[in-house]
Amino acid sequence: MNTELPIGVCSWCIDRHDACRGIEVAGHELGLRFAQIGFFTEQAVRSADPAVILEATRTADVTLVGVFIAFEGEDYASIARIAATGGFIPDNSYASRLAITRAVTDLAAVLRCPFLSVHAGTVPSDVTSPLYTKLLDRVREVADYAAGRGLRLLLETGRESAVALLRFID
Repeated sequence: MNTELPIGVCSWCIDRHDACRGIEVAGHELGLRFAQIGFFTEQAVRSADPAVILEATRTADVTLVGVFIAFEGEDYASIARIAATGGFIPDNSYASRLAITRAVTDLAAVLRCPFLSVHAGTVPSDVTSPLYTKLLDRVREVADYAAGRGLRLLLETGRESAVALLRFID
């Protein structure tokens, strides 16, 4: 069994606003063969051209392993702020965030990426909390949509305990 893991790059570490530039630098300048691309604004999602992205991967000899989505209005200034504004938690932005997520999922499927990554929101530790149930239902909806397009959903985490996160995933 080969235990070597391929090294890649998150394209937004190279250029947050231009996935193709990140792909090109990864392949041509860094000699990497794998990349994850990210979308951080609704405008970036709307203007993404899958043919252009696929051509960048072809010419740079880079395989896209995933697509990451972040949402406008997420505030990482503090743990309390991101818990209130992150992912699929806020009711006032859920519909638009779901629409953006579906658009990115559709794009990822065209790009033949196996994974969609997102910060879904801070998972409450109290399973009896209505917020827990709401987040669980919303993440399930996104995961089902991704699965229907051949993708697996990856969750950005870090604020939850391992026990709380495992319970949520189960």
